[in-house]
Amino acid sequence: MSSEKESKPILVAGAGSGIGKSVLENLNLLSRDAIGISRTGAVWKNAGNGRPFEYGKNFQCNLSRQSEVLEFVGALKSQVNSLSGVYFTFGSGLFKSVDQIALEEWNAHFVLNLNSLFLLTKEILPLLRAGSFLCYLSSTAGYQGFPNSTAYCASRHAIAGFAKALREELKSQGIRVITVYPGAVYTDIWKGREGFEQDDMIPVDDFGKWLATLATLPDAVYPDEIRLLPRKGIL
Repeated sequence: MSSEKESKPILVAGAGSGIGKSVLENLNLLSRDAIGISRTGAVWKNAGNGRPFEYGKNFQCNLSRQSEVLEFVGALKSQVNSLSGVYFTFGSGLFKSVDQIALEEWNAHFVLNLNSLFLLTKEILPLLRAGSFLCYLSSTAGYQGFPNSTAYCASRHAIAGFAKALREELKSQGIRVITVYPGAVYTDIWKGREGFEQDDMIPVDDFGKWLATLATLPDAVYPDEIRLLPRKGIL
């Protein structure tokens, strides 16, 4: 039987709700070793037995706090030698006209949506091997503009640009970088926004089920950019 150090689990960042929660649940259904992290996860410190993370569960790590990211990655490295993949499913929405956005709101939006993504990527790289994958969620807002969405569009465009450049950096190592541009997937980000109907969107569990299947692709398959839309197209 293989040891913890020999296993190659999948990390789902943002597994507390929405898409990330569904991805973690569906990876469990696929019998894939996976670890989730989110601000609302279970406390993992002092778990004992030299094994802080039990596969299939979501653990606490506030991705907007550098100290927590560094502490988490350090603990993860004590448990495993490598990861087979990482899903970056976290992020916030900020939907206001540009004249209504305070600088503090803008900065907080980018700290979570971009800075945290960069830091986690940087720290997790030593755990990646040939055949590992990194999956970044952008959005239709990552390739076109929408009104009252300047902050969100800017951050999603930035994620896409980051992933495109990272793919070029890592492809010689055999590490796959996948950018997914989902259309409207019904999560909490849509609640309270006028003009949108839940029935027009992709159910979050359907999207999470599809996203989890990326972990089953053969190592030699290198998806680049994937666009997925609900039946009615871009809403």
